[in-house]
Amino acid sequence: MTIREEVVKALAEKSAYLFNTKPEDYGPETRFIEDLDAKSVNFVQFSAMLEDMYDVEVPFMEFRRKKTFAEAADYIAQMLGE
Repeated sequence: MTIREEVVKALAEKSAYLFNTKPEDYGPETRFIEDLDAKSVNFVQFSAMLEDMYDVEVPFMEFRRKKTFAEAADYIAQMLGE
């Protein structure tokens, strides 16, 4: 599994937990705002989870600009040199 796939899967699992749904309801094209109606606190939760998973600092304001799970996954992969 690539880092991108790993991040998308982690975001799907966290979304399922936060929004009381199923992980399979989400994929790379899931949009944070339009599909999840994510609030600032949710972006903080997502970025904190990714920081813990990959031991990197995920700047909140930069992460919040990502529109989809795929964009977020690409961003994390890029941070990790993938």
